Amino acid sequence: MAHNIDMTLRGKLLATLLALLAVAVITIDVTTSSALRSFLYQRLDQQLSQAMAPAERSLIGAANGLDYSHQPPFVPVGTYEEYITKNGPTIVAAVVSQPSQAGPPPVLTKVSKGVTTLTVTPGKPTSVVSIGGNGLTYRVLASPLPQRDSYIVVAIPLITVDGTLHQLLFVEILVSLGVFLLVTSLGSALLRLGLRPLTAMTEIASEIGDGDLTKRVDTDLQDDEVGKLANALNKMLTRIQVAVENSRTSEERLRRFVADASHELRTPLTSIRGYAELYGRGAISEPEQVTKAMDRIESESIRMSVLVEDLLALARLDQSRSLDFKPVDLVGLARDAFEDARAVEPDRPMRFSGEPSATVLGDSYRLTQVVVNLLSNARSHTPPDAQVEVRIELISGTPTFPKGMPVAFAKPALPIEIGSADGPMPTSWVRLMVRDAGPGIVESELAKIFERFYRTDVSRSRAQGGSGLGLSLVAAISEAHSGRAWVASKGSQQGSTFGIDFPAYVAAADGSQVQNEPDPAEEIQTPEEIKTSEQPDASVNHPG
Repeated sequence: MAHNIDMTLRGKLLATLLALLAVAVITIDVTTSSALRSFLYQRLDQQLSQAMAPAERSLIGAANGLDYSHQPPFVPVGTYEEYITKNGPTIVAAVVSQPSQAGPPPVLTKVSKGVTTLTVTPGKPTSVVSIGGNGLTYRVLASPLPQRDSYIVVAIPLITVDGTLHQLLFVEILVSLGVFLLVTSLGSALLRLGLRPLTAMTEIASEIGDGDLTKRVDTDLQDDEVGKLANALNKMLTRIQVAVENSRTSEERLRRFVADASHELRTPLTSIRGYAELYGRGAISEPEQVTKAMDRIESESIRMSVLVEDLLALARLDQSRSLDFKPVDLVGLARDAFEDARAVEPDRPMRFSGEPSATVLGDSYRLTQVVVNLLSNARSHTPPDAQVEVRIELISGTPTFPKGMPVAFAKPALPIEIGSADGPMPTSWVRLMVRDAGPGIVESELAKIFERFYRTDVSRSRAQGGSGLGLSLVAAISEAHSGRAWVASKGSQQGSTFGIDFPAYVAAADGSQVQNEPDPAEEIQTPEEIKTSEQPDASVNHPG
């Protein structure tokens, strides 16, 4: 049965490295051996050429009956010199040095029909095997003697050359094996060290898969591919963690919202049903009782309608449905809402102030709803004689907040801050503030003031007809206009200040409306949900 070998990345890289090393080593060894063999053969061929003339003189003299006493200094031990005639069987051969040191002579001739011919090409060095059984090879050079119809042959044994090449091959094998062992050990260690971050990433990914989204890869790495992968993985993990946390938060808010909405809707429905049942049973028969019951049914119906409208508005804003954005004069819009509120309570002390050219890009209907809700909130939760002030001002640069007062910000529905990835930071703002001289809000409740259906105390009860969604609508509409709602209060009968900062729009030279140019150096002040601002704001003097 065949088994699949699942190699690790380190094993694959090491195998690839060794394969490339093998190709390189074999190429170097073959090239070195070929170069040395070529050099040695060229030197032998030079020795053959240098020995040819002395051998010719000595061998011709020996053929004529003279003593052969030639031993040239150019050739190694075991060299043969021969005088071969074409038309006769006579072959004169001589061995250089002692016969015991010479090998068997090579076969250089053949006889056919009484004619002796060479087996090698004259004038060209050739390798020939000897006639003995030991396979000794000679390097042979034959030179013709036309005037004598014969040849002079010099044969040098290749035993020295072959020994040198065999020794080189042995050394190459040993060195190659040593290099392979060294590269294998060092390569494995270096790969293990280099791939250690990947091992850490694998372990962290397993822990994240088990549910721990707080794990991160150590980014204390070099700026290489592994380091870039670690940074990319950390960014991805951060986004996943934020997405999961936002999903959990949204689910929790949804559950709480559904529970609160069900509770808020059940109350008026219970009242309407109760009066209807009393009337059906005849318990309400007097005209005065019927009139009172109808008034209560109408009141609860109106409150339920307001609640449903507010819920529908929040749902539309949560779904990011498009608004009718146009340049809006916030001063004029707020002044109209202010006059309406003063008409409702003519005896309440109220003040309005606004700077000219306070223009924003927004939906006039929703912006009116923001001002109306803030004024309604101030009137509903302060005594009739408490002063309410509406102020609109332009802010250049980073917005600041009331000095020495706890400040809380409405939590955005989405984890996106103004001036982040979605766009540059505006350099000027339009601030809408509604201040009252009422009882104020304690610091522990500031962070929750913009939550849906949240009421701080009994003064914010259903008896006053509120749906508990007014400030939530203010925060949602502000966010839809790239603004942010905030509240500041010291509590202890020192009043409250509600504010919204919108990006300002200014008039261009041709009179058209353009957004103010962003300044990348500006950064919006982002305090904690509740913190005491240490930056002074001369334009905000809290009453009391």
